[in-house]
Amino acid sequence: MDMIPSRLEKALQVGAHAVINSAEEDLVERLVELHGNAPRRPGEKRPGTDIYLDAAGAPSVIQSVLRIAKPGATLGIVAVHKKPVEVDFGAILSTELTIVMSSGYPTEIFEVTEDIIENWERYAPIVSDQFDFDDVEQALTTAGTPGAADKVVVTFD
Repeated sequence: MDMIPSRLEKALQVGAHAVINSAEEDLVERLVELHGNAPRRPGEKRPGTDIYLDAAGAPSVIQSVLRIAKPGATLGIVAVHKKPVEVDFGAILSTELTIVMSSGYPTEIFEVTEDIIENWERYAPIVSDQFDFDDVEQALTTAGTPGAADKVVVTFD
């Protein structure tokens, strides 16, 4: 799920089975279409999605999942949230949502790096910008500007 079409296209290129443009599509309707309906009450629409993964670090992602998660779903958070995210535990009590935090550093990064090296063609579309080390300040500015880039790579000669 994203609001930027180029990111959704890249997700499909690297193996996503489906994407949702949250600026144009109703999140609940699309997830129900993909995963079925799992209502808590008769007549309710609630996606049958088992696992949600927040890799964006946007509070709206967390709030959306808390609002729509079915009973017993899991929310995995691998993103870095720069500000606190409010969670109304009373509102999600009946969902029995499992929230799992994850940080693969410093152990899992080596497994990921090996996969990127072995399958670099698959991951190449993720890189939106490349800079020489001489332009590292511009690279940092680009990477730090929301929506300006997907992944920025700095190369050393």
